[in-house]
Amino acid sequence: MSVELTRDDEIATITISNPERKNAISLEAAEEMAEHVHDVAHDDGIRCVVVQGDGDAFSSGLDLASGMGTSGPTEELERGLNAIATGLLRMEKPTVAKVRGPAVGAGASIATACDFVYAEESAYFGWGFTDIGLAPDTGATWVLPRLVGTRRALELLITGEKVTAEEAVALDVANDAVPDEDLDGFVEDRVNLLASRPTVAVGTAKKLVYRSSHRSFEEALHAEAQAQERAVETEDFGEGIAAFAEKREPEFQGR
Repeated sequence: MSVELTRDDEIATITISNPERKNAISLEAAEEMAEHVHDVAHDDGIRCVVVQGDGDAFSSGLDLASGMGTSGPTEELERGLNAIATGLLRMEKPTVAKVRGPAVGAGASIATACDFVYAEESAYFGWGFTDIGLAPDTGATWVLPRLVGTRRALELLITGEKVTAEEAVALDVANDAVPDEDLDGFVEDRVNLLASRPTVAVGTAKKLVYRSSHRSFEEALHAEAQAQERAVETEDFGEGIAAFAEKREPEFQGR
């Protein structure tokens, strides 16, 4: 099993590769993936990150067959799966989950920790932790209620019920369900669009939205005002103003 990081100009792709086991993630690979997430988060040359699985699955979650480690679940999660979810959510650039086949357990948690989730129509999601007597992890109890609401999140987490790609869109778990044969082209177009946006402004919007549930309206307004202080100093703001005045499309550089 491996987790591969590739860069193509301003786009980074993290691929979970263990196709014989539906891209189940070993403890060692989770730590490797967490390092990749950290690296691209701090790489100013990267403006969008894609997370995908190798072959016909996104990820079947933690590979229990690889062993549970010797340092205990808390430490293992903090170094691996938790660090992945935290890095994806806090990264100040857009992240995209490209989902084929199953995204279950920690795989579903990783997918939904991304800002945008695009799935092929035959894909499905499930948080089957309780099926094997485990509590939900990898951020599932934080992310899922914010997407689907408390009651539905409890139902999904406790029953282990799977949802199809179309159901996932209806629940706001995914953004789009795309015919299987069209997923590559669809995601490529969306990623290119996201990478072309003003990266600092995008990252700021992401941070403001994710933190808004913990703030009063007045606190949100103040945070927005502070964020504008940073945005107006960027080169992309200057380009946006110039393009508006010249009646042309802006060419943002992510600075």
